[in-house]
Amino acid sequence: MPSTRLPRSAVLPARSVLPLVVASGLAAVLLLLPLPGSLSVVGTRWLSSAGSAVPGVESISEAGLVLLAAATAVVMAHAWWSHPERRLHIAASAVGVVLAYLLSEGGKLLFAQARPCSVWQIAGECPPPGDWSLPSNHATLAFGAAAVIAVTFGRSWLTWSALALASLVAVGRVAQGVHYVHDVALGAIVGVAVPLLVVIGVAAAVRAVRPRAAAEQG
Repeated sequence: MPSTRLPRSAVLPARSVLPLVVASGLAAVLLLLPLPGSLSVVGTRWLSSAGSAVPGVESISEAGLVLLAAATAVVMAHAWWSHPERRLHIAASAVGVVLAYLLSEGGKLLFAQARPCSVWQIAGECPPPGDWSLPSNHATLAFGAAAVIAVTFGRSWLTWSALALASLVAVGRVAQGVHYVHDVALGAIVGVAVPLLVVIGVAAAVRAVRPRAAAEQG
């Protein structure tokens, strides 16, 4: 049976993690500065106004998310069969995305923030009242997919490409008028952080359990 252990440096390769750190840092700036969100409001009004002039703006995020899902599935399948030693961490990153989505859904109930389209008129359809805005599930899933690709493939160019597509998904949701800038910024942070933390936790657990199991067998 192939070992599920990865060398410490291969669990989260620096060349892949760096783009995720940069993206999360930029998202944190958008989320926190300036308080209490005036930059987000101004940016949202500008993007939604510009987006109203773009035909099919509501399809941008959906198409981007589908492309990301397809790319993630291909990368995961390739790594799963080509590098069986990575399977534990591939599975952990996928579980992390599920947990990130559940956390995003919980955040919506906690913050209960109305969508910008309930305040400003938009060209498209606005979700009904009670379908809350903060954080953005689309951004959470999109940046979660980028995190999975980073963990699975470990190539910076692919990670940057995934992050660019995830950013397009996020911008598309704001341009559509259904999210504020801080909604997608928080979604991006959740989408990146939770899968990485799950992978780090699994890797730490494996390192802790393996010597103990070897000692018992010896």
